[in-house]
Amino acid sequence: MRQISVALTALLTASAPAAAQQVAVQTHVAVRTEIQQNQQRPTVRVQPGRDRRDGREEQSETFKKVVRLGGNGQLDISNIAGDITIVRGGGNEATIEVTKVARAQTIDEAKQLLPLVQVEIEERGNRTEVRTLYPQQENTYRNRRNINVAVHYMITAPAGTRLSARSLTGNLSATEIAGELSLITTSGNVQVTRARSVGSVKSTSGSIEVTDTDSETPIEASTISGNVTARQVKAPSMELATVSGNVSLTDVQCRRLEAQSLSGDVEYVGGFAKGGRYEINSHSGNVRLSMTPGTGFEVEANSWSGKVETELQISGNHNQDTQSGRRSKSLRGVVGDGNAVLEITTFSGNVWIGKK
Repeated sequence: MRQISVALTALLTASAPAAAQQVAVQTHVAVRTEIQQNQQRPTVRVQPGRDRRDGREEQSETFKKVVRLGGNGQLDISNIAGDITIVRGGGNEATIEVTKVARAQTIDEAKQLLPLVQVEIEERGNRTEVRTLYPQQENTYRNRRNINVAVHYMITAPAGTRLSARSLTGNLSATEIAGELSLITTSGNVQVTRARSVGSVKSTSGSIEVTDTDSETPIEASTISGNVTARQVKAPSMELATVSGNVSLTDVQCRRLEAQSLSGDVEYVGGFAKGGRYEINSHSGNVRLSMTPGTGFEVEANSWSGKVETELQISGNHNQDTQSGRRSKSLRGVVGDGNAVLEITTFSGNVWIGKK
């Protein structure tokens, strides 16, 4: 999150568009995976099928395991390829349903791939670790480096479970989990619904959505390529950032907000908390705010080459379009009682502030 914020801030304060060319160099993701074999063989249900996308044969096997976590236990999940879905359940136990899906040219090849990828579930008191294990390279089936097997997890856990889920390729979602959440994927979408303690929510290539959530902890949500959406969310503070995508906030409540996009629009619909501070930045996108009636704030909005417009009554309004021989637009003033602070910066986009 901080790497994205620093890169965006540097670009927004730069004096030339060429600064945007540095983003690809400054932004990268280092992914390390430890690959090992697990000798356990679960009892499974095998299901054949055909992938209609490319005519390959598909084989799948499914098994379940019930683990005891307690009311506020911890669940750590590490996956390579496949979706992870977690929903609230009752009692003190979690049900982990695992589905492995193999794709190959023939049914026999797909069947032979399935046992090469194992799932390890280790219980340690009220903590359970779940890991997807692929074979080491020297033991790879017929010296193939790529094993086309995805592992999908469907988990029902107690509401108070502290959850950490990571995947290289796959979507992550958590619904009605009150424990602290950490959801990270390299390629996939992340969705959080009705959570109580949202921590870090990240993707490299995918969109992020947090909805209907009253979080007791600050929320950090960031992606490199994708949209970031927060709808009906309450939290002490929020940091939302994307490099290539839009940021959308609707009916959010927080006293501190940082919303940033490098190449995309930022839209805010709602009001501000008294004493709150809100910073909204976009390098090459538009910024649009639709404010709830009665919201008071001090505003300073700047655009290098775009327009800054408002339909609100602003006292002490100061608008200028010429500065040191360069084209610039800015807006400064107070709306209502001025109890919040709003700062907007965009390089080549327009700014609009109006009524909801």
